[in-house]
Amino acid sequence: MAWDLESIGIKVRNVTGSPSDDQLSDSDLFNYINNYYVFTMPFELKEQIQLTFYDFKVFPGVNVYPFSGSFLTDQPGAYADGFPLIFYQDPDIFYQDFPQQYAVDQLATGNGSIASFTGGLQNPPIIIGTTFFTDGNQVLSDAGEPQATQTIAIGNGGTTYSGTLFNTPVKSGTLSITDGTETFSDNGAGLLTGSAGGTGTIVYSTGVWNITFAAAVAVGIAIVATYTVDSQVGVLSGDGTGTLNYITGAFSIQFNAAPPSSAVIYAKYQGYQPNRPQGVMFFENQFTFMPVPDQVYQIRMQGYIQPDLLTALAQSPTLQEWGPLIAYGAALEIFSDRGDLENYNRYYPVLKRYENVALARTIQQYQAEQSVERF
Repeated sequence: MAWDLESIGIKVRNVTGSPSDDQLSDSDLFNYINNYYVFTMPFELKEQIQLTFYDFKVFPGVNVYPFSGSFLTDQPGAYADGFPLIFYQDPDIFYQDFPQQYAVDQLATGNGSIASFTGGLQNPPIIIGTTFFTDGNQVLSDAGEPQATQTIAIGNGGTTYSGTLFNTPVKSGTLSITDGTETFSDNGAGLLTGSAGGTGTIVYSTGVWNITFAAAVAVGIAIVATYTVDSQVGVLSGDGTGTLNYITGAFSIQFNAAPPSSAVIYAKYQGYQPNRPQGVMFFENQFTFMPVPDQVYQIRMQGYIQPDLLTALAQSPTLQEWGPLIAYGAALEIFSDRGDLENYNRYYPVLKRYENVALARTIQQYQAEQSVERF
């Protein structure tokens, strides 16, 4: 018997005594199956979930990168161009090893009539998002690189769309495209993955994109993209407006009101000495590298890829032996929601049996593996 979404669904209906759509709709059935397969099973059986490398690039002057929600790791080995990185998950320890003190530059003195100031900070380059300018009362903060939101296409009843974004270059890992039903996420390496199984690509330098939705987009529906423009010049906002060049430190600011006479206008910011990253912190679903990269580096770390949703009846799980495990896992969720503890307890040992079956391949591989000393 080949295990695919249809056969798994039949098994779930048989186990739960729900042969008709009136008792359990196909939509609810497939939701139970995918919730177990994609969200529960990976955390219960990490050893089985497609052990692989997670690869992406870091770029000069940018040290914070988003984390792919489809990637799991409990083996925090990471490398930059093959050089090992120290992996951190505690910000206190990370910032003890890589202190981030603020520099303070006195820029000017107010005279009660001038609200605009230009000049250059003394210790560039500057870490994005760390700068603020103030006269002691008004504050202009670095909002980071410009954010863009634009309608990039209109649904025509088809599934495939393409075009070019207005603002380039696009910062890797920041692009999101949606029609309000399916949302595409950018993996930081130019690939777009839809929440319903669609696929696509983005060329960061030119903004050229193409996507294929899992389902047709109705006529007249807006397809909207949001992303960060990868720029050397950041935007200042708050009690006025302004810009800041992260590389040169050049700034131009305009306060809402002229600073009073004798008020000191100063800036606080974090400068850095670019170099090859030595450490990486995983915190708040993003990676922070220190030192800030001085050039492009290839980052590689080991982990597990979360399975894709099963969306077609003929679609199979990654491994065939997962079929009955997924069926019984979904069935137990149904029993739990129904409050049917008798059947839940009855089939729980069956679930554990198929967990052992699913783990057998990996256990055999580990038994044949020799341990390697780390020193």
